[in-house]
Amino acid sequence: MPAASTSKLLPAYLFTGDQDLLKAEAVEKLRKAAGGGSVRSFYGGVKVGEILEARQNGSLFDPVAVIVVRQAAKLTRAEAQEIAEHLASAGEGPPIVFWDETLRKDVPLFKQVAAAGGEREFVPPRGREMESWVRDEAGRLGHRITPGAVETLVELVGNDLLRLRSTLERVSIALGPGVVIDEASLDEHVAASRLHAVYELQDAVSAKHALEAVGLFRQLVDEGGEPPAIVGALCAQVRRLLLARENPTAPNLAAFLGVAPYRASRVVELAKGFSPGLLRAALDELGDIDVASKTGRGDSVAALEAWLLALCAPERRGKEPHVARR
Repeated sequence: MPAASTSKLLPAYLFTGDQDLLKAEAVEKLRKAAGGGSVRSFYGGVKVGEILEARQNGSLFDPVAVIVVRQAAKLTRAEAQEIAEHLASAGEGPPIVFWDETLRKDVPLFKQVAAAGGEREFVPPRGREMESWVRDEAGRLGHRITPGAVETLVELVGNDLLRLRSTLERVSIALGPGVVIDEASLDEHVAASRLHAVYELQDAVSAKHALEAVGLFRQLVDEGGEPPAIVGALCAQVRRLLLARENPTAPNLAAFLGVAPYRASRVVELAKGFSPGLLRAALDELGDIDVASKTGRGDSVAALEAWLLALCAPERRGKEPHVARR
């Protein structure tokens, strides 16, 4: 769907869909249409007074051009009603963009904005439009990309334009100026790097290195890694730790754990940092996250990140094992 019209600015917009890059580009168009100034960003859950105060900011030195409320679905009905009343009674001011993947139209504020023509859905291009977008992005970076590489890139990364752009930029840096991007280069610089990041993520979790684990997890997500695949890799490692914790002297330990011989003793040592109960609880909660990710319930990326942080945190002895909600 086209970006927000800039012929006449509306008091508010609904930016829905899963393409954050297109939303960001549309916000920039709104900013320019407003004559320049800053974009003030808030997240659902912030005090509504801060949002309304930003809209009433008349500063000549730092004028607010657009206000963006991300995770707008988290606004309570009371908060949404307060904003609706402000929009109905206040004079001119910068437009407010309510940004989320979906927004319920039974909330009067969102229904009001949609009825006024402010709803914009940002979805990925498909077919030839997607191929053209990838070719244009590669060209912007100074590369020609082969048709097979276009197909491979979308297969590896998915259809999120922000991830596709980020991946192309990394490939461009790795290849150097002017080099043709083909399937072999993508296999080397995208598929291989993702596999390596999976192994590093498993090691970081086993060592309880929380910041490293979260960083690697975000890298995998940015490169198009789907939550079910990441859950599978984490399940495999947690099961391995549980086996090592309960059977540290098993015969033919490396084969028992499914690791190379030189890694077996390391896994056993790291497993001592976890109680069996905690590892079992971790597996149970990974199962719940897996079901949620496959059925579209909740934010599986946020749930996995919270799971990682909780598992890597110091374990509280004497408490019932519970990973994602300590």
